Formats: sequence, C-alpha cells, structure tokens
Amino acid sequence: MKTVLKLIFLLIISYSCFSQNSRKDNPNLVFYDDCSNQIIEPEFEVLYIPHSIYDLITVFKEIDDWVLQYSTSFKTKNDTIRIPKILFAGGSELHSKRWTYLNCEKVCDGIETDFYENGNKRTEGTYENGKPIEIKEYRKNGILRAQYFYENLTLNYTRIDYYDENGDLEEYQTYKNKKRKTIIKMFDKNGEMTNRETEKTYIERNN
Repeated sequence: MKTVLKLIFLLIISYSCFSQNSRKDNPNLVFYDDCSNQIIEPEFEVLYIPHSIYDLITVFKEIDDWVLQYSTSFKTKNDTIRIPKILFAGGSELHSKRWTYLNCEKVCDGIETDFYENGNKRTEGTYENGKPIEIKEYRKNGILRAQYFYENLTLNYTRIDYYDENGDLEEYQTYKNKKRKTIIKMFDKNGEMTNRETEKTYIERNN
C-alpha cells in the first residue's frame, strides 16, 4: 500500500498528464452516485498511466458549499465508477482551508460506515464533527485492508496498519509529526523496524 501510494504521487508529478473533461481524450465512463442512487455527470480528472492496464480518476461532486473528492482506478473506457457516500470534502471557495468528511449531505460524526454494492463494508470510521479519529478501509470481499489513525482531529497520521488478503497484520507505519518534519518508521508484523524516513512537510494543526 505504501509503495502504491508513493508510485501514484510520483506519476502525478512526473507525467502531469491530467485531462479534465475533454471530449477528445475522455473515456466513456458512467458515474453512479450512491447518495442519490442516480447516474450523474460530475467534473473529473483522468491520469493516464503509461504501460499500465489501469488509469486513475478523481471525481468532484458539489454539495452546498463543499466540493467532495473521490479517487479510484479504472481499467476500460466503458467502466462504471460508483461514487461512495462517505467522502473527503473541501470548501468551494478559492484557496479554501476548510475541510471535513461528509456522509452524503451529513457531516460525519461518531461511527460512520460505508458499503460496497455487494453489501460488504467499504469504510468504517470514527469522526468528531467531520474530523477523523480512526478509519478502517476494507476490500470488496469484506476483509480489512488498512487502518488509519489520526492526530488530534487533523489529517496527520500517527499510525497506519496494513493487512494482507487474509486480514492478518502484515506491516505498519508510525508517524512522529514535528514542527518542520515527519519521521516515518515502517515495522513488520513482528514489530521489527524495516525502514525509517524523514519527510519535510507542512504539518496541519487543529486550531
């Protein structure tokens, strides 16, 4: 999971080949919104990945003064993209610093659960007034994929646990968020450290 996320980020930076709603380049995708149970026509951006059978897409959906985002992969130009109910949302104003998690039109608070079309859990999280405390992410077969823990109602991680296809802990990362940097340590399932990184990042503080 860690490697895949880094690869996606590097590809975005390296290729910068987004195509936003261009009739010439766009795939013929169908977007099904789980909140309204309807097909919609949202704004979206596509990242075409060279030498891969998958491309990436980020879908944007507006609710009141929020813009919700959903990113996923797709394989063919005729795929159906299902937009989940629970999504990250940013303020619609230019350079907005507002953000929250919404379950359709409702701000997430307490335990919130989202489901795949087959009835299995997609995500289950604990939130406080739209801010995440802990989020579990599941595979389509219902087996736990990852668990994310957040620092003081911000988007800064304190720990991420990764699980294998049987739902057993495979490895985990810890995050030490300091003023100008984040120290990330990777451990195997037995608690032995396998990697250590230091990233210079802006650390969000909850005001």
